[in-house]
Amino acid sequence: MSWFVVIYLVVGFLLAIGLYGWATVSSIRRHGFRSTVRGALKTYLRELPLYWRVPWAAWTVLIAAPLIATWALITGEWDWLGAIFLALLWLLYFGLLRWHVRSKAHHAGRSPGNRRLG
Repeated sequence: MSWFVVIYLVVGFLLAIGLYGWATVSSIRRHGFRSTVRGALKTYLRELPLYWRVPWAAWTVLIAAPLIATWALITGEWDWLGAIFLALLWLLYFGLLRWHVRSKAHHAGRSPGNRRLG
């Protein structure tokens, strides 16, 4: 039974990697390498803030980071370098949440029936 699972996973991964590689190579042939990478990055950056996991992850870290810092203070394991890293991580996720909210509001006003000029 375990060999069946291993073979099934290997075939599945090889098939998925092959299909992804085929899509990548055909896109590069059609549009060129720079245009393919630029288009993929534009799509990724345009769609990422609208993804439902972005606010979930941001809120999780925004709530958890102060709790982790408080726990470190209570137990006496406070580390300045860790505190700086935690503060930067908290600011990063706060910015991610702000980016999501602003992008969602921006895209809400751009529905097909409500197009703004410019």
